[in-house]
Amino acid sequence: MAGLRMHLGSGSDQMAIPIVSGKDFLIIREAVGPALLVPWDQLAGELHMLLANFRPDRALEVELAPYRPSSKAQVVGGFLLQSPNTIVWRFLPKTIEDVWHHFQDFRLHVLLHQLSDWDPHLWRKHLGVAFPVFGGLHWCGSVNRYPGFNRQLAESRKSDNYFNKIFMMLAIAEHQGFEWIVSVDDDVFLPPFSFMSLVRSGPMADKRGCGVVLPLTQNGIPSTETFARHWLSAPDRGQLFRCFSQSSGQFCRDGSLMHCCRGGEAVDAKEIPAVPIPEPWNEVEWYNSVAERFELRWWKNHPVSGNLTCMILALNLALKGLDQKWFRPIWDVDSLVVDRELKYPYFANNVFLMRTDRYVRVIEHPDCCHGTDERMMNQLLREEKAPLCFETQSFGIHPAWGNFGQTMKNTVESQTVSLLQDLFPAEWFAKRQWDGGNLSICDVQMYGGCIDI
Repeated sequence: MAGLRMHLGSGSDQMAIPIVSGKDFLIIREAVGPALLVPWDQLAGELHMLLANFRPDRALEVELAPYRPSSKAQVVGGFLLQSPNTIVWRFLPKTIEDVWHHFQDFRLHVLLHQLSDWDPHLWRKHLGVAFPVFGGLHWCGSVNRYPGFNRQLAESRKSDNYFNKIFMMLAIAEHQGFEWIVSVDDDVFLPPFSFMSLVRSGPMADKRGCGVVLPLTQNGIPSTETFARHWLSAPDRGQLFRCFSQSSGQFCRDGSLMHCCRGGEAVDAKEIPAVPIPEPWNEVEWYNSVAERFELRWWKNHPVSGNLTCMILALNLALKGLDQKWFRPIWDVDSLVVDRELKYPYFANNVFLMRTDRYVRVIEHPDCCHGTDERMMNQLLREEKAPLCFETQSFGIHPAWGNFGQTMKNTVESQTVSLLQDLFPAEWFAKRQWDGGNLSICDVQMYGGCIDI
């Protein structure tokens, strides 16, 4: 393997690296000990990781520098939370490119914690003429670079890459002056008209008093029924709702998640109470029953995430005619549905738009956070009596929940992506270009220029 041998460890190693730093420089001297072989394609990420670890006060400036913003300030920051070996997000660059031709008042930032994902060339190639929308790659492994948002939480989750990404997101949003944050998990597929409807919904959401704006996804909590009413035929919708109403209302717990109990599974009914199933299906009645019986974090329990048959059925029905959804025209209309009566008590936050200042209040809240920030988001919305809003001019695919294990989730995602690749041109699926040859690393630099290796 071609690469560069570096005598660099981490600050926690027994043989710590001698470091000299000042206002405008960082010198990392050679450490005693065996060398680490850094492949050429990971060198840029390795250097950014070192800078983020040892000089977090300067790392953001370096990450932003190669992607100079236009003279017009953007008000929406889009953030992709990327994890290793995920694939659904690889259609996002094409979505962003198509949106950019119609709406340019946003920036995209990619938050990651795996060196092999530090690949600015992938984004440069697949965004094409829309590359000016790219805000940068940001290292979120190792240390929390912005503990000031909640020092107690940062101290208790020192190596939690998820919260590192959340804190990084807020820091970028404040630094760049983004009024709204659009957060997208790496397992969500959004066609161009859906992403555009979401990123430009902020001003209208403010006028309507929205606490958060959610796109419609086929298994979204709580948008699955709204999705079905907008996008499924009456027979398909009836089939899905019958699946919900025929599910077990008894849940079984598997670690931090629950699923509808299957025959033969032992359950402690005193610990996990059964929820009556509405017949015919009524989601408001369901959520009321769940809220009466469970603590807040379990209010997301639903047959679309807890019953494997219903989850797969919702996906298969949503995938019908998917190729036509991509080319759906973009409408300039007010398409927000506001839950003014607060009928929906909980939302799952795999893709959403929220005001930056509200998200900061979530993380700074004294009760934040048990598990992820999702429960705290829902608690804050309840405290502020801020309704959920649904962007009805949207269509999203979130292939699977993780309630049935990571292997099942990965399998469903892989099969979904295979279908998407059959439907759409191959170049729409972003792939890495590293082949072991010469590489022009344009992200090694501090402030511009490239290093050809």
